[in-house]
Amino acid sequence: MSASIAVNLVQLSDILILLLCGLLSRILLLPKDEHHVNGLLFFATLVGSVLTTRVLARADAYTPSSLRSWNRQSLLLMKPLLFGAGSIIICIFLMGGGQLLRRWLLVWFGLSLLFLIVYRSFLSQLFRRWMEAGRLARRVAVIGAGELSREFIDRLRAEPHAYTVVGLYDDRLSRVPAMQDGVEVRGTVQNLLERSREEQIDVIVIALPLSAAERIGAILEQVRSTVADVCLTTDFAGLRYRSDQISKIGSNPVVLMEERPLKDWRGAKKLAFDLVVGSLLIVLSSPILALIALLIRLDSPGPIIFRQPRLGFNNRLFTCYKFRTMRTDMTDLLADQQTTRDDPRVTRLGKWLRMLSFDELPQLFNVIRGDMSLVGPRPHAPNTKAADRLYTDVVAKYALRHRVKPGITGWAQVNGWRGQTKKIEQIENRVACDLDYIENWSIWFDVRILVLTITREMLSSNAF
Repeated sequence: MSASIAVNLVQLSDILILLLCGLLSRILLLPKDEHHVNGLLFFATLVGSVLTTRVLARADAYTPSSLRSWNRQSLLLMKPLLFGAGSIIICIFLMGGGQLLRRWLLVWFGLSLLFLIVYRSFLSQLFRRWMEAGRLARRVAVIGAGELSREFIDRLRAEPHAYTVVGLYDDRLSRVPAMQDGVEVRGTVQNLLERSREEQIDVIVIALPLSAAERIGAILEQVRSTVADVCLTTDFAGLRYRSDQISKIGSNPVVLMEERPLKDWRGAKKLAFDLVVGSLLIVLSSPILALIALLIRLDSPGPIIFRQPRLGFNNRLFTCYKFRTMRTDMTDLLADQQTTRDDPRVTRLGKWLRMLSFDELPQLFNVIRGDMSLVGPRPHAPNTKAADRLYTDVVAKYALRHRVKPGITGWAQVNGWRGQTKKIEQIENRVACDLDYIENWSIWFDVRILVLTITREMLSSNAF
């Protein structure tokens, strides 16, 4: 769990606790038959709860370092709760409920203070354990051994629970030491790319002077496809940048060059959407899945499910599930030969499954497993080609598609860019649509693509 999600959940739980205290106060002090006050009290308590958490946020109460200190949290609670109580008084008076105040508000305040102090006692222990275990720390890889990286890492050491430096990387291995101030030089930029596919790296920082502009540009081209924020720390004098690009890692000013898509809450929302909708679609389509499995068994000998390695999130291989649509002795595991119209390898049933896109339905289980998303760039087999050239050799930005999970359907597919790629322009347009989707993602964009998949792509002329 990222630190931002953790502290946001604490803020939300505070609101729920304050609402619960309002409900308990209502039950303890007010007659049960006064139902007309319920809506008024709920609205007033909600306003007071939200404003209380806003004041706490402005006091930096919702940071990992603050949440791990019970003493600091206890001192911060009183003023925000008084502010929340004041806002409740104003709401009730404005809505004509002044007679409800008195003991109810006093009990709400007392219960809220008690519950939050007890809750903070639990949180301080939890956050202390998480931070000591490094669970909330951002993992940082630094490119460029030298004075800039030394200064950068020294500043990060002031916040050991917030950041973990996982290593230094430099293409000039013969000219740099194996260790720099206790940090291991773990290889070249290519070694970093390989490592980033095996373990989580949250931030890649390029620590080079502006005089190495050409080298910085070459490194940016190499690392921009990784699933990490890519930042530059340099001698900033004379550097042109947009104001929204300046960020900080600890006390270090950096220029944000590439931001990881769908991180923190955006990623959490997409994952929740995939799991909920994917599970529902599996339940609803289970009779169709069972019928297709039976028909495949009757139509031709061989397995019902075709398992194919495909390139997915962070350029990792995963096993993609499809209903088998080709004769068993003619299947093409690595997609050395693309499927063509009236392809002799496709079975009689397989032709209809492909036309209806029903062969993709088993990928719903890939979604539940976490390998895929409902919507995203379509995953390709390693040897898929356009005009007899590998996709990675054709489109320079092809690898950027792998910064998000692949999807069962995607923006490129509903815009007609699916099926065989005979020309280079076809894969270029497909990649352009995929990158446009990544840049403009939202839940409603996913819903729109799912609807268009049903209305446009069923019986598509490009499905064969």
